[in-house]
This record gives sequence, C-alpha cells and structure tokens, in this order.
Amino acid sequence: MAKILVLEDESMLNEMICEYLNANGHETIGVKSYEEAENLAYEEHFDLWIFDVKIIGGNGFELLEGLRKANITTPCIFSTSLHTINDLNMGFLSGCDDYIKKPFELAELLLRVNNLIKRNFAHQLQTIEDLGGGFTFDITQKILYKDGKDQRISAKENKLLTLFLQNKNRILSREEIYNALWDYDEVPSELSLRVYIRNLRKLFGDRIVSKPKMGYMYVV
Repeated sequence: MAKILVLEDESMLNEMICEYLNANGHETIGVKSYEEAENLAYEEHFDLWIFDVKIIGGNGFELLEGLRKANITTPCIFSTSLHTINDLNMGFLSGCDDYIKKPFELAELLLRVNNLIKRNFAHQLQTIEDLGGGFTFDITQKILYKDGKDQRISAKENKLLTLFLQNKNRILSREEIYNALWDYDEVPSELSLRVYIRNLRKLFGDRIVSKPKMGYMYVV
C-alpha cells in the first residue's frame, strides 16, 4: 500500500480519484489548493504525488519545482487538460515523473501509479548510501557499515536511519516517525525516540537536527 497525495481542485474528480485508489489498495489524501498541498508535502511522507496543473492559489508546475529545489524526490504525476508539447516540456522540466491528460480513465491512472511506485521501490532497494566518514548504509538489508565492518545499531535505529535517508533535508514530524518505527500493536515512546536520536548523533553528529515543536531532519 502506498500513501498518495492528490491535488485536484475539482471536487468530484478529487473524490473519484481518491475513492478509486483507496479501493485498489492505496491510502490517499485529497486536497484542492496549492497551499494545502505544499504544507502536506513538506510535513508528511508520501510515496507518490498526483498534481493537477491549474489549481487554486498557483499552478502545479511551480509547486513541484519548489519541492524539487528543496531536495524532495517523491515521484509525481501531473494530471492536466493542457495538451501542447510546450506544456509537456514544462511539466518534465519542473521535475515530474509522468503525465496524464484529462479526461482520463481511472484504470489508466492506476496503472501509472502502480508502475511509478514499483519503480521507485525497486530503486530504493538497490541503494547503498555513502554517508561519509567511512560509513555506508545498505537500505536493502538495513545494515550500517563502518570501514566495511558491520556497525551494530538497533532495529528501530536502522528504521529511523532509513527514514532519514529517504527524506533528506525534510522535517519529519514525530507522528510520522512513530508510524514508521512502531508497529500498529506497539505504543510509541518519546523517550525511546530521543535515545535513538542520541545514538545516531553519536555516529553522524549535527547532520541530525532537532526542530522544536516540529520534529527532526537529516541534513546533507
């Protein structure tokens, strides 16, 4: 199941997209304005964005361009009635991964959604991060190495490090971290999270930044 942000200012279409994707195994949040989408894109982790271009308060091209400049790499599909080559070029230059022209079949949108999610997940699994200072992190196995040797950290610290590396330079709220680290039948612990943060800071120093009342961020 993927978490998807849908930005569409036409209420009926917004609801139809969200209901269809939910019925096909995904979790969606639907919004109608530039500001709502921008706030959520910065505050929460999504596996995919679906942005309309002509939206309340701005346009999707500008929104995505700003998010890409902030080093947020979440895959994005534009849905739009704009059909020219110039429009298509603007969309890809702003950083989108796919483009679907209105009117479209919901089944086609689902195919594009599933393809992008599968491709992005496969890419993440193949990633071995060079963290500097002799540290590397294998996201596939969730193993941290120091100068080629296994650096023992706890399972939840591994999960937290993975989350940070997949969301570099983006503030992660405590709620978002709780959801990623603790299973549904576990009770999240603020004290335990502070311990995990402290232990990772011993390894990576001030790359892990606290943002009062907001959360934490891994800075590169």
